[in-house]
Amino acid sequence: MQAQLSRVRSRKLLNPSHRGASLLYLPEEDRSVATQGLKFILQLAQTINPQIKPEQPLELDLNQLRHLPQGTLGREVARFLDEHGFEPLNSGDWIQRSHDVWHVLTGLSPSAEDELILQAFTRAQLFRPSCAVLVLLGLLTRRCSLGDILKAIHYSRLSDRLVEWNIEEDWTTPLGEVRNKLGVVPF
Repeated sequence: MQAQLSRVRSRKLLNPSHRGASLLYLPEEDRSVATQGLKFILQLAQTINPQIKPEQPLELDLNQLRHLPQGTLGREVARFLDEHGFEPLNSGDWIQRSHDVWHVLTGLSPSAEDELILQAFTRAQLFRPSCAVLVLLGLLTRRCSLGDILKAIHYSRLSDRLVEWNIEEDWTTPLGEVRNKLGVVPF
Protein backbone atom coordinates (compact mmCIF):
# COMPACT_ATOMS: atom_id res chain seq x y z
CA MET A 1 0.00 0.00 0.00
CA GLN A 2 2.77 2.46 0.95
CA ALA A 3 4.66 1.68 -2.26
CA GLN A 4 1.49 2.21 -4.28
CA LEU A 5 0.79 5.48 -2.48
CA SER A 6 4.33 6.66 -3.16
CA ARG A 7 3.97 5.74 -6.83
CA VAL A 8 0.63 7.47 -7.14
CA ARG A 9 1.67 10.62 -5.29
CA SER A 10 4.99 10.85 -7.12
CA ARG A 11 3.23 11.28 -10.41
CA LYS A 12 2.34 14.86 -9.56
CA LEU A 13 5.93 16.03 -9.27
CA LEU A 14 7.79 13.74 -11.59
CA ASN A 15 7.08 14.62 -15.14
CA PRO A 16 5.64 18.13 -15.05
CA SER A 17 5.86 18.47 -18.83
CA HIS A 18 3.59 15.43 -19.25
CA ARG A 19 0.19 16.11 -17.70
CA GLY A 20 -0.93 12.97 -15.93
CA ALA A 21 2.17 10.99 -16.96
CA SER A 22 2.51 7.82 -14.95
CA LEU A 23 5.51 6.46 -13.14
CA LEU A 24 4.78 3.17 -14.83
CA TYR A 25 6.39 4.56 -17.98
CA LEU A 26 9.57 5.69 -16.26
CA PRO A 27 12.62 3.44 -15.98
CA GLU A 28 12.87 1.73 -12.59
CA GLU A 29 15.83 3.86 -11.46
CA ASP A 30 13.92 7.08 -12.27
CA ARG A 31 10.90 5.85 -10.31
CA SER A 32 13.10 5.14 -7.31
CA VAL A 33 14.78 8.55 -7.41
CA ALA A 34 11.47 10.33 -7.91
CA THR A 35 9.80 8.42 -5.09
CA GLN A 36 12.68 9.27 -2.77
CA GLY A 37 12.44 12.91 -3.86
CA LEU A 38 8.73 13.01 -3.12
CA LYS A 39 9.25 11.38 0.27
CA PHE A 40 11.87 14.03 1.01
CA ILE A 41 9.48 16.84 0.03
CA LEU A 42 6.68 15.40 2.19
CA GLN A 43 9.05 14.97 5.14
CA LEU A 44 10.40 18.49 4.66
CA ALA A 45 6.85 19.85 4.58
CA GLN A 46 6.01 17.96 7.77
CA THR A 47 9.17 19.36 9.38
CA ILE A 48 9.01 23.05 8.39
CA ASN A 49 5.24 23.54 8.32
CA PRO A 50 3.25 24.06 11.47
CA GLN A 51 1.10 20.94 11.76
CA ILE A 52 -2.58 21.76 11.25
CA LYS A 53 -5.00 19.41 13.02
CA PRO A 54 -2.60 16.43 12.85
CA GLU A 55 -4.86 14.26 15.01
CA GLN A 56 -8.15 15.14 13.29
CA PRO A 57 -9.21 12.26 11.07
CA LEU A 58 -10.60 12.77 7.59
CA GLU A 59 -13.01 9.98 6.73
CA LEU A 60 -12.61 9.43 3.01
CA ASP A 61 -14.21 6.09 2.13
CA LEU A 62 -13.84 5.88 -1.65
CA ASN A 63 -16.38 3.07 -2.00
CA GLN A 64 -18.99 5.10 -0.17
CA LEU A 65 -18.16 8.33 -2.03
CA ARG A 66 -18.41 6.57 -5.42
CA HIS A 67 -22.06 5.76 -4.69
CA LEU A 68 -23.12 9.31 -3.88
CA PRO A 69 -25.22 11.24 -6.44
CA GLN A 70 -23.45 12.82 -9.41
CA GLY A 71 -22.19 16.33 -8.74
CA THR A 72 -21.91 16.01 -4.97
CA LEU A 73 -18.62 16.93 -3.33
CA GLY A 74 -17.99 13.34 -2.27
CA ARG A 75 -18.71 11.87 -5.70
CA GLU A 76 -16.49 14.48 -7.38
CA VAL A 77 -13.62 13.75 -4.97
CA ALA A 78 -13.97 10.01 -5.73
CA ARG A 79 -14.03 10.75 -9.47
CA PHE A 80 -10.92 12.94 -9.18
CA LEU A 81 -9.01 10.26 -7.26
CA ASP A 82 -10.13 7.47 -9.61
CA GLU A 83 -9.50 9.49 -12.77
CA HIS A 84 -5.92 10.20 -11.74
CA GLY A 85 -5.18 6.83 -10.14
CA PHE A 86 -4.71 8.34 -6.68
CA GLU A 87 -5.39 6.81 -3.31
CA PRO A 88 -6.48 8.95 -0.35
CA LEU A 89 -3.50 10.24 1.61
CA ASN A 90 -3.65 8.97 5.18
CA SER A 91 -0.48 10.52 6.58
CA GLY A 92 0.60 14.03 7.43
CA ASP A 93 -1.55 16.77 8.89
CA TRP A 94 -5.10 17.72 7.94
CA ILE A 95 -3.92 20.00 5.13
CA GLN A 96 -1.97 17.17 3.48
CA ARG A 97 -4.79 14.66 3.96
CA SER A 98 -7.40 17.06 2.51
CA HIS A 99 -5.17 18.22 -0.36
CA ASP A 100 -7.05 16.38 -3.12
CA VAL A 101 -10.37 17.70 -1.79
CA TRP A 102 -8.94 21.20 -2.26
CA HIS A 103 -8.10 20.28 -5.88
CA VAL A 104 -11.76 19.39 -6.48
CA LEU A 105 -13.05 22.43 -4.62
CA THR A 106 -10.88 24.83 -6.62
CA GLY A 107 -11.23 23.01 -9.94
CA LEU A 108 -7.46 22.62 -10.26
CA SER A 109 -6.03 19.50 -11.89
CA PRO A 110 -3.03 17.57 -10.57
CA SER A 111 -0.81 18.95 -13.35
CA ALA A 112 2.47 20.53 -12.26
CA GLU A 113 1.21 24.04 -13.07
CA ASP A 114 -2.10 23.60 -11.26
CA GLU A 115 -0.32 21.99 -8.31
CA LEU A 116 1.77 25.14 -7.92
CA ILE A 117 -1.33 27.33 -8.22
CA LEU A 118 -2.98 25.28 -5.46
CA GLN A 119 0.13 25.75 -3.31
CA ALA A 120 -0.27 29.54 -3.70
CA PHE A 121 -3.98 29.24 -2.82
CA THR A 122 -3.07 27.18 0.26
CA ARG A 123 -0.32 29.60 1.34
CA ALA A 124 -2.77 32.51 1.17
CA GLN A 125 -5.12 30.54 3.45
CA LEU A 126 -2.55 29.81 6.16
CA PHE A 127 1.11 29.88 7.11
CA ARG A 128 2.73 27.08 5.12
CA PRO A 129 6.42 27.71 4.34
CA SER A 130 6.65 24.71 2.01
CA CYS A 131 3.93 26.24 -0.18
CA ALA A 132 5.89 29.46 -0.54
CA VAL A 133 9.07 27.53 -1.39
CA LEU A 134 7.30 25.42 -4.04
CA VAL A 135 5.63 28.47 -5.60
CA LEU A 136 8.95 30.32 -5.73
CA LEU A 137 10.60 27.32 -7.40
CA GLY A 138 7.68 27.13 -9.83
CA LEU A 139 8.11 30.78 -10.75
CA LEU A 140 11.88 30.49 -11.11
CA THR A 141 11.57 27.43 -13.35
CA ARG A 142 8.64 28.97 -15.25
CA ARG A 143 6.30 26.09 -14.43
CA CYS A 144 3.70 28.67 -13.39
CA SER A 145 3.09 32.33 -14.15
CA LEU A 146 3.03 35.25 -11.75
CA GLY A 147 -0.45 36.12 -13.01
CA ASP A 148 -1.78 32.67 -12.07
CA ILE A 149 -0.15 32.87 -8.64
CA LEU A 150 -1.64 36.31 -7.96
CA LYS A 151 -5.05 35.06 -9.10
CA ALA A 152 -4.76 32.08 -6.71
CA ILE A 153 -3.88 34.38 -3.82
CA HIS A 154 -6.82 36.65 -4.67
CA TYR A 155 -9.28 33.73 -4.93
CA SER A 156 -7.98 32.28 -1.68
CA ARG A 157 -8.53 35.53 0.17
CA LEU A 158 -12.10 35.71 -1.14
CA SER A 159 -12.76 32.26 0.35
CA ASP A 160 -13.60 31.32 3.90
CA ARG A 161 -10.79 29.71 5.90
CA LEU A 162 -10.98 26.14 4.66
CA VAL A 163 -9.12 24.85 7.71
CA GLU A 164 -12.30 25.57 9.69
CA TRP A 165 -14.51 23.66 7.22
CA ASN A 166 -15.96 20.28 8.15
CA ILE A 167 -15.51 18.43 4.86
CA GLU A 168 -17.40 15.33 5.92
CA GLU A 169 -20.59 17.33 6.54
CA ASP A 170 -20.58 18.30 2.86
CA TRP A 171 -19.88 14.95 1.15
CA THR A 172 -23.54 14.76 0.03
CA THR A 173 -23.85 18.46 -0.87
CA PRO A 174 -23.64 19.49 -4.55
CA LEU A 175 -20.15 20.82 -5.31
CA GLY A 176 -21.51 24.17 -6.55
CA GLU A 177 -23.35 24.70 -3.28
CA VAL A 178 -20.22 23.89 -1.28
CA ARG A 179 -18.23 26.40 -3.33
CA ASN A 180 -20.90 29.07 -2.79
CA LYS A 181 -21.07 28.38 0.94
CA LEU A 182 -17.27 28.71 1.27
CA GLY A 183 -16.88 31.57 -1.21
CA VAL A 184 -14.56 29.51 -3.42
CA VAL A 185 -14.26 30.70 -7.00
CA PRO A 186 -13.19 27.74 -9.17
CA PHE A 187 -10.29 28.21 -11.58
